[in-house]
Amino acid sequence: MSFLIGSPIAQVLAPGRLTGLLRRAGRDAILVPLEVLPERLAATVAALKAAPNVAAILVTLPHKTPVAALCDRLSPAARFLDAVNACRRAPDGTWEGDNFDGAGMAAAILGAGGRIEGAQVHMVGAGAAATSIAVALLDRGAAGLSFNDILPEAEARLLAILSPAYGPRVSVARAQAAADADIIVNASHCGLHAGDPLPVPVDCLREGQLVADVITDPLDTPLLEAARARGCATVSGGDMLDGQLRLLASFAEGEEI
Repeated sequence: MSFLIGSPIAQVLAPGRLTGLLRRAGRDAILVPLEVLPERLAATVAALKAAPNVAAILVTLPHKTPVAALCDRLSPAARFLDAVNACRRAPDGTWEGDNFDGAGMAAAILGAGGRIEGAQVHMVGAGAAATSIAVALLDRGAAGLSFNDILPEAEARLLAILSPAYGPRVSVARAQAAADADIIVNASHCGLHAGDPLPVPVDCLREGQLVADVITDPLDTPLLEAARARGCATVSGGDMLDGQLRLLASFAEGEEI
Protein backbone atom coordinates (compact mmCIF):
# COMPACT_ATOMS: atom_id res chain seq x y z
CA MET A 1 0.00 0.00 0.00
CA SER A 2 1.16 3.52 -0.82
CA PHE A 3 -0.21 6.95 0.04
CA LEU A 4 -0.32 10.28 -1.77
CA ILE A 5 -0.17 13.24 0.60
CA GLY A 6 -0.96 16.88 -0.12
CA SER A 7 -3.30 19.75 0.69
CA PRO A 8 -5.66 20.15 -1.09
CA ILE A 9 -5.89 16.62 -2.45
CA ALA A 10 -9.33 16.27 -4.10
CA GLN A 11 -8.09 17.53 -7.48
CA VAL A 12 -5.19 15.07 -7.80
CA LEU A 13 -5.54 12.40 -10.51
CA ALA A 14 -2.63 10.17 -9.55
CA PRO A 15 -4.42 7.75 -7.16
CA GLY A 16 -6.82 6.39 -9.77
CA ARG A 17 -4.37 6.44 -12.66
CA LEU A 18 -1.45 4.91 -10.77
CA THR A 19 -3.59 2.26 -9.09
CA GLY A 20 -4.96 1.32 -12.52
CA LEU A 21 -1.46 1.03 -13.96
CA LEU A 22 -0.33 -1.20 -11.10
CA ARG A 23 -3.40 -3.43 -11.40
CA ARG A 24 -2.88 -3.80 -15.16
CA ALA A 25 0.69 -4.84 -14.37
CA GLY A 26 -0.67 -7.61 -12.13
CA ARG A 27 0.18 -5.93 -8.83
CA ASP A 28 -2.07 -6.15 -5.78
CA ALA A 29 -1.43 -2.53 -4.89
CA ILE A 30 -3.32 0.70 -4.28
CA LEU A 31 -2.43 4.39 -3.97
CA VAL A 32 -4.56 6.09 -1.31
CA PRO A 33 -5.03 9.89 -1.33
CA LEU A 34 -4.59 11.50 2.08
CA GLU A 35 -5.11 15.19 2.82
CA VAL A 36 -2.40 16.35 5.24
CA LEU A 37 -2.31 19.89 6.56
CA PRO A 38 1.17 21.45 6.81
CA GLU A 39 1.08 21.56 10.60
CA ARG A 40 0.45 17.79 10.72
CA LEU A 41 2.97 16.81 8.05
CA ALA A 42 5.83 15.58 10.24
CA ALA A 43 3.55 13.54 12.50
CA THR A 44 1.70 12.00 9.54
CA VAL A 45 4.88 11.05 7.67
CA ALA A 46 6.29 9.51 10.86
CA ALA A 47 3.12 7.43 11.28
CA LEU A 48 3.20 6.24 7.66
CA LYS A 49 6.87 5.30 7.97
CA ALA A 50 6.08 3.32 11.11
CA ALA A 51 3.42 1.22 9.35
CA PRO A 52 5.23 -1.82 7.90
CA ASN A 53 2.75 -2.28 5.03
CA VAL A 54 3.33 1.23 3.63
CA ALA A 55 5.76 0.83 0.73
CA ALA A 56 5.90 4.40 -0.56
CA ILE A 57 4.65 7.93 -0.02
CA LEU A 58 3.95 10.10 -3.03
CA VAL A 59 3.95 13.83 -2.45
CA THR A 60 2.16 16.81 -3.97
CA LEU A 61 1.80 20.49 -3.07
CA PRO A 62 2.70 21.99 -0.67
CA HIS A 63 4.82 19.23 0.87
CA LYS A 64 7.54 18.46 -1.70
CA THR A 65 10.34 20.42 -0.04
CA PRO A 66 9.42 19.63 3.61
CA VAL A 67 9.22 15.89 2.88
CA ALA A 68 12.70 15.98 1.33
CA ALA A 69 14.01 16.88 4.78
CA LEU A 70 12.21 13.84 6.25
CA CYS A 71 13.95 11.32 3.95
CA ASP A 72 17.08 9.44 4.99
CA ARG A 73 18.55 9.65 1.47
CA LEU A 74 17.83 11.62 -1.67
CA SER A 75 18.58 10.89 -5.30
CA PRO A 76 21.01 13.33 -6.95
CA ALA A 77 18.06 15.04 -8.66
CA ALA A 78 16.06 15.41 -5.45
CA ARG A 79 19.13 16.65 -3.58
CA PHE A 80 19.78 19.29 -6.24
CA LEU A 81 16.11 20.32 -6.24
CA ASP A 82 15.65 20.04 -2.46
CA ALA A 83 12.23 18.55 -3.21
CA VAL A 84 10.68 15.11 -3.69
CA ASN A 85 7.43 13.89 -5.18
CA ALA A 86 8.01 10.29 -4.09
CA CYS A 87 9.79 8.46 -1.30
CA ARG A 88 9.95 4.75 -0.59
CA ARG A 89 11.03 2.27 2.03
CA ALA A 90 14.40 0.74 1.12
CA PRO A 91 15.19 -2.91 1.94
CA ASP A 92 17.14 -1.79 5.03
CA GLY A 93 14.10 0.12 6.33
CA THR A 94 15.39 3.60 5.57
CA TRP A 95 13.50 6.02 3.33
CA GLU A 96 14.81 7.38 0.04
CA GLY A 97 13.32 10.24 -1.98
CA ASP A 98 13.29 11.12 -5.67
CA ASN A 99 11.64 13.65 -7.97
CA PHE A 100 9.94 12.88 -11.29
CA ASP A 101 7.97 16.09 -11.99
CA GLY A 102 10.42 17.42 -14.55
CA ALA A 103 10.79 14.12 -16.36
CA GLY A 104 6.99 13.88 -16.60
CA MET A 105 6.62 17.34 -18.10
CA ALA A 106 9.48 16.80 -20.55
CA ALA A 107 7.94 13.51 -21.72
CA ALA A 108 4.53 15.18 -22.15
CA ILE A 109 6.00 18.06 -24.18
CA LEU A 110 7.87 15.68 -26.48
CA GLY A 111 4.78 13.48 -26.76
CA ALA A 112 2.77 16.50 -27.94
CA GLY A 113 5.28 17.15 -30.71
CA GLY A 114 7.18 19.88 -28.90
CA ARG A 115 10.90 20.43 -29.35
CA ILE A 116 12.90 21.10 -26.19
CA GLU A 117 16.42 21.20 -27.61
CA GLY A 118 17.20 24.75 -28.68
CA ALA A 119 13.87 26.10 -27.43
CA GLN A 120 13.27 29.29 -25.50
CA VAL A 121 11.10 28.61 -22.44
CA HIS A 122 9.15 30.93 -20.18
CA MET A 123 7.81 29.47 -16.94
CA VAL A 124 5.37 30.92 -14.41
CA GLY A 125 6.11 29.75 -10.86
CA ALA A 126 9.27 29.15 -8.88
CA GLY A 127 8.31 26.42 -6.42
CA ALA A 128 9.31 22.77 -6.17
CA ALA A 129 7.50 21.60 -9.31
CA ALA A 130 8.82 24.59 -11.28
CA THR A 131 12.36 23.83 -10.17
CA SER A 132 12.13 20.22 -11.30
CA ILE A 133 10.63 21.21 -14.65
CA ALA A 134 13.28 23.88 -15.22
CA VAL A 135 16.11 21.42 -14.60
CA ALA A 136 14.55 18.78 -16.86
CA LEU A 137 14.09 21.21 -19.77
CA LEU A 138 17.53 22.76 -19.39
CA ASP A 139 19.16 19.32 -19.15
CA ARG A 140 17.38 18.36 -22.37
CA GLY A 141 18.92 21.26 -24.24
CA ALA A 142 16.58 24.25 -23.85
CA ALA A 143 18.51 27.27 -25.11
CA GLY A 144 17.17 29.55 -22.41
CA LEU A 145 14.63 29.60 -19.60
CA SER A 146 13.12 32.72 -18.08
CA PHE A 147 10.64 32.63 -15.23
CA ASN A 148 8.53 34.77 -12.94
CA ASP A 149 6.69 34.29 -9.65
CA ILE A 150 4.44 36.50 -7.54
CA LEU A 151 6.98 36.17 -4.70
CA PRO A 152 10.33 37.91 -5.31
CA GLU A 153 11.97 35.70 -2.69
CA ALA A 154 10.89 32.59 -4.63
CA GLU A 155 12.37 34.05 -7.82
CA ALA A 156 15.64 34.77 -6.02
CA ARG A 157 15.76 31.26 -4.56
CA LEU A 158 15.21 29.56 -7.91
CA LEU A 159 17.75 31.78 -9.65
CA ALA A 160 20.30 30.92 -6.95
CA ILE A 161 19.63 27.19 -7.47
CA LEU A 162 19.84 27.24 -11.27
CA SER A 163 22.51 29.84 -12.04
CA PRO A 164 25.56 27.86 -10.83
CA ALA A 165 24.67 24.98 -13.15
CA TYR A 166 23.16 26.80 -16.13
CA GLY A 167 24.61 30.32 -16.01
CA PRO A 168 23.22 32.86 -18.49
CA ARG A 169 20.70 30.37 -19.89
CA VAL A 170 18.51 31.23 -16.87
CA SER A 171 16.91 34.58 -16.03
CA VAL A 172 14.06 36.22 -14.14
CA ALA A 173 11.65 38.08 -16.42
CA ARG A 174 8.11 39.38 -16.28
CA ALA A 175 5.25 37.29 -17.65
CA GLN A 176 5.31 39.32 -20.87
CA ALA A 177 8.52 37.45 -21.80
CA ALA A 178 6.24 34.57 -22.74
CA ALA A 179 5.60 36.36 -26.04
CA ASP A 180 9.10 35.43 -27.21
CA ALA A 181 9.02 31.84 -25.91
CA ASP A 182 8.67 28.64 -27.90
CA ILE A 183 7.39 26.82 -24.80
CA ILE A 184 5.31 28.39 -22.02
CA VAL A 185 4.86 26.46 -18.76
CA ASN A 186 2.47 27.32 -15.96
CA ALA A 187 4.03 25.69 -12.90
CA SER A 188 2.11 27.85 -10.43
CA HIS A 189 -1.23 27.51 -8.61
CA CYS A 190 -2.77 29.99 -11.04
CA GLY A 191 -5.79 28.32 -12.64
CA LEU A 192 -6.56 26.04 -9.71
CA HIS A 193 -9.43 28.25 -8.55
CA ALA A 194 -12.29 29.78 -10.55
CA GLY A 195 -11.61 33.41 -11.28
CA ASP A 196 -7.82 33.14 -11.20
CA PRO A 197 -6.16 35.44 -13.75
CA LEU A 198 -4.26 33.90 -16.64
CA PRO A 199 -0.62 33.20 -15.72
CA VAL A 200 0.52 35.08 -18.84
CA PRO A 201 -1.26 37.81 -20.84
CA VAL A 202 -3.39 36.34 -23.61
CA ASP A 203 -1.69 38.55 -26.20
CA CYS A 204 1.58 36.71 -25.49
CA LEU A 205 0.09 33.54 -26.99
CA ARG A 206 0.61 32.86 -30.69
CA GLU A 207 0.44 30.05 -33.21
CA GLY A 208 3.51 27.80 -33.12
CA GLN A 209 4.01 27.94 -29.37
CA LEU A 210 3.47 25.01 -27.02
CA VAL A 211 1.70 25.89 -23.77
CA ALA A 212 1.84 23.49 -20.81
CA ASP A 213 0.03 23.61 -17.47
CA VAL A 214 0.65 21.58 -14.30
CA ILE A 215 -2.93 22.07 -13.00
CA THR A 216 -4.98 18.85 -12.91
CA ASP A 217 -8.36 20.23 -11.81
CA PRO A 218 -9.56 21.51 -14.12
CA LEU A 219 -7.53 19.68 -16.76
CA ASP A 220 -8.75 22.14 -19.37
CA THR A 221 -7.58 25.32 -17.67
CA PRO A 222 -8.43 28.82 -18.92
CA LEU A 223 -4.79 29.13 -20.01
CA LEU A 224 -5.00 26.03 -22.19
CA GLU A 225 -8.36 27.12 -23.63
CA ALA A 226 -6.89 30.52 -24.53
CA ALA A 227 -3.78 28.87 -25.99
CA ARG A 228 -5.76 26.56 -28.26
CA ALA A 229 -7.89 29.49 -29.43
CA ARG A 230 -4.65 31.20 -30.49
CA GLY A 231 -3.40 28.12 -32.39
CA CYS A 232 -0.95 26.82 -29.76
CA ALA A 233 -0.24 23.17 -29.02
CA THR A 234 -1.11 22.31 -25.40
CA VAL A 235 -0.04 19.94 -22.63
CA SER A 236 -2.25 19.47 -19.56
CA GLY A 237 -1.45 18.47 -16.00
CA GLY A 238 -2.93 15.07 -16.84
CA ASP A 239 -0.46 14.70 -19.71
CA MET A 240 2.38 15.56 -17.33
CA LEU A 241 1.13 12.96 -14.85
CA ASP A 242 0.91 10.33 -17.59
CA GLY A 243 4.49 11.19 -18.53
CA GLN A 244 5.73 10.16 -15.09
CA LEU A 245 3.27 7.42 -14.05
CA ARG A 246 5.45 4.47 -15.01
CA LEU A 247 8.48 6.11 -13.36
CA LEU A 248 6.49 6.64 -10.16
CA ALA A 249 5.06 3.11 -10.21
CA SER A 250 8.48 1.53 -10.73
CA PHE A 251 9.96 3.65 -7.95
CA ALA A 252 7.17 2.80 -5.51
CA GLU A 253 7.35 -0.92 -6.29
CA GLY A 254 11.14 -1.05 -6.29
CA GLU A 255 11.33 -2.62 -9.76
CA GLU A 256 10.42 -1.72 -13.33
CA ILE A 257 6.71 -1.73 -14.11
